Amino acid sequence: MNLVTQIAAGLYAVGLVTVGTLEIFFHGDQRFRSIFYVEPGTEGAVRMWAMNVGMYNIVTALGIGVGIWLATSGGDARAAGIGIVLAALAAHLILGPWLWVTEHRLWRSALGQASLPLVGIIAFLVAG
Repeated sequence: MNLVTQIAAGLYAVGLVTVGTLEIFFHGDQRFRSIFYVEPGTEGAVRMWAMNVGMYNIVTALGIGVGIWLATSGGDARAAGIGIVLAALAAHLILGPWLWVTEHRLWRSALGQASLPLVGIIAFLVAG
């Protein structure tokens, strides 16, 4: 797996941990309304969903980290690591546009969700 793919995946993992943390602890904070669109007074209704999506993001980031580690460790684990990283990037490349389909106001978040995965996948397809 080439360096550009590793960097794109690593940066994306950092972003997932950041967004996941915000989702878990700050989904109802109106300072982040432009990210989450949680209306005042509805925090309780979205709490379970926000906390679960936040944890999904953090666990995905951990998976990407393990995948990068395996891919760079060589040996038999290399292919598994590449597969883990590419699967996570591909999932989020699909989820970015899906976010826009489900909520057009979150088009910036959708672009952010799909951009680094797209860079990582293209770099892998071009350079391996």
